[in-house]
Amino acid sequence: MNTECKNKDHEVILQIFSGGFSDKAVSYEEVERKLNSVLSRLPVRKVIMGWALDKTLYEKTAEFLAKHNIDFYLWFPVFSETGALKDLSALTDFLGQRIEMRPEEDFSFCCPGDSQNIEKILDIFDKEFSSVRFSGVFLDRIRYPSFGNAHGFNSVFSCFCPHCLEIYERKNFDINQLRNALSHPACRPSVIKEYCGNGKYVFENTILEAFFSLKAGIILDSLRRICRHFRERGYGIGFDVFAPFLSPFVGQDLGQLSGLCDFIKPMMYRVTRAPAGLPFEAEVLLKGTGHVSDLESYNFFKLRNTSAMSFADLKKIPFNLNFTAKELQDLASSSACPVYAGVEINKIKDIAEVYPPYLEETIKAYGQTGIKGFALSWNLLDAPEENIAKVVEIIERINQ
Repeated sequence: MNTECKNKDHEVILQIFSGGFSDKAVSYEEVERKLNSVLSRLPVRKVIMGWALDKTLYEKTAEFLAKHNIDFYLWFPVFSETGALKDLSALTDFLGQRIEMRPEEDFSFCCPGDSQNIEKILDIFDKEFSSVRFSGVFLDRIRYPSFGNAHGFNSVFSCFCPHCLEIYERKNFDINQLRNALSHPACRPSVIKEYCGNGKYVFENTILEAFFSLKAGIILDSLRRICRHFRERGYGIGFDVFAPFLSPFVGQDLGQLSGLCDFIKPMMYRVTRAPAGLPFEAEVLLKGTGHVSDLESYNFFKLRNTSAMSFADLKKIPFNLNFTAKELQDLASSSACPVYAGVEINKIKDIAEVYPPYLEETIKAYGQTGIKGFALSWNLLDAPEENIAKVVEIIERINQ
């Protein structure tokens, strides 16, 4: 790792999940107790919390954080989850089938190209959250589904609704060429020729690169409109994004997106085996693009030296640290705004097996990549004291 990139004044962002739109919110007393246990020990600049519908919880937390001179951001999902509160138009796959939104499903997405969806989503914020004294908004789910979505391959190759078809026509995109490529089984295997780093790929079929570029453009245009809404009201803006090597497949051009917000948080979760977790998303991505062998998939990205390992053994260790640190370093050097590395500190059995040694090696390596700081994710309330204590120790050390 290039030591010239080292920053000795890393800041910390805390993330708290207060519950979903349909859940009972956590208690303010629990939030205050957890914050009091960490604020005196870490250089916290922002707290992100959402997205349960409990204005009293947020009002009390805002008052508490104002006394500590800490910015308070609402954690707000955009193109997913919001279907629980509004009737939003669903995605349509390349076969013309609607990918129905299910209010009870965490990762059910609406179409980001439908302007009416955007209006309804902003209306949710205005109705439910605008009266609270938030410093800013932290926008999550600003993407299309990944290969890890329940609909897999078909959900990645969306959307083909009338709104999106009109966009493709204006851009002179050959829809039939893409459909023919995707519908022919022989065209699916090994569609990735090379990963060039910093979110850039070479594909066997150039129509795929054009399609993913179009999707990124739709996300970018939609977020321009959404961000304008919040800027006009004086809010700061942060983005929750995928790791660079995953981002093209969900419609995220991180370089362009970083020009819209005040900070960006790539989710660099090395042990999380759930959506956005690197082990989970890498496996489904490579299988979804034709790399049917698990070991072949990892060797393709040179993510690990797998020559002497079984896949069962490989799954027990964290995602390759050299690879993820390089991803962060490239992003930090090219981003138009500060980058905060998302590191999971919560501990959830079989999903996020996070222990102090993992946090030590991860934070130490990420601290040398030129990032502004760390977003301790994705739920402070589920972080055991042993994990928090290790984070405090390592950040104190790298900031000396």
